Amino acid sequence: MDPINSMWTEKYRPSKIDDMVGDFKSKIKKYLQEPNKMQHLLLHSVTPGTGKTTLAKAIINELGADSLVLNSSNDRKIETVREKVNAFVKTKSSKNGIRRIVFMDEADGLTKAAQDALRNLMETYASNAIFILTCNYVSKISDAIQSRCTKIEFTKPKREDILEYLKYVCDNEGMEYTDKGLTKIININYPSIRNCVQVLQALYTEGKPAIDDNAKSSEDIYQKLWDMIIIDKNWKGVKDYVFSNVINIRELNKFFWFKAVEKSHIKIIQVTASNEDKFVRGGEDIIIFITSLIDMAR
Repeated sequence: MDPINSMWTEKYRPSKIDDMVGDFKSKIKKYLQEPNKMQHLLLHSVTPGTGKTTLAKAIINELGADSLVLNSSNDRKIETVREKVNAFVKTKSSKNGIRRIVFMDEADGLTKAAQDALRNLMETYASNAIFILTCNYVSKISDAIQSRCTKIEFTKPKREDILEYLKYVCDNEGMEYTDKGLTKIININYPSIRNCVQVLQALYTEGKPAIDDNAKSSEDIYQKLWDMIIIDKNWKGVKDYVFSNVINIRELNKFFWFKAVEKSHIKIIQVTASNEDKFVRGGEDIIIFITSLIDMAR
């Protein structure tokens, strides 16, 4: 199975701005009318899953621009900026004179030194490259970088727009649903569109329709993993469940942390604390994380 198509959050990620959910569309489309005059963009929202990454990728797709895509939580060091980014922005575009695009996802994970180096490149090569940065915590982005960007805050999307989007996903997958069921899923997971889609896929995997009685939150998915690992010790089930569901590793780690504190489970607290340190340093791997939990529980 194509791994992209197995993950509904990727399979149904809009590739066009018009297909997205959010009130930012008219502003962005206006910018795209004159792409070579467009300023650098800083897309921010405290809530994950509201469409920042999707918008950045849609801009790249609609412009057809040469692009360099980096996850700044993984590529957070100054060496990445000095080597990868520097080499990319120095080269002229091969796409009809449209400026190249550097997309740095989760830019609030960049070190101070990396941000300082990035600021210089944004200023020096503005005529050759557009920088698009996303972040959850805009306060972690230096004032110097913020001043060089048009900032767009992702406010909470309209619930009715999310509803139409979820209906499209269900119809395309041949999944049974009711408006009441989808509305409940939205209300539980709002404003995260990603979490809503994760829940839909989890229900589909379990052979359940998206109706009122089956509506749940993404935390229900994490609770099931907790039960499988800590209580049932169902190792094979864990593997199958992880591969059949889209799981946000940072959210999962936080869930296990709070659950461990609640249960005074010292070993899990130690594992989740260690994993959080690895995540901050850019080492995010769902398999390694799950394996460490299983090893602890054996």
